Amino acid sequence: MKTPVTIAATLAILAVASGNLPWILFQVRKAQILLIIESQASKWPKAMIPSH
Repeated sequence: MKTPVTIAATLAILAVASGNLPWILFQVRKAQILLIIESQASKWPKAMIPSH
């Protein structure tokens, strides 16, 4: 668990230092919205209803 935290902290410091933090945050928000849209139940396949 220590390694992912270290990697995330390093990437955050590099993003701030390079001035790319606003762009990175925008990309993360965009990815979150796309994930929510893709995971909506309306996108799931419909269940087969057996007929009698």
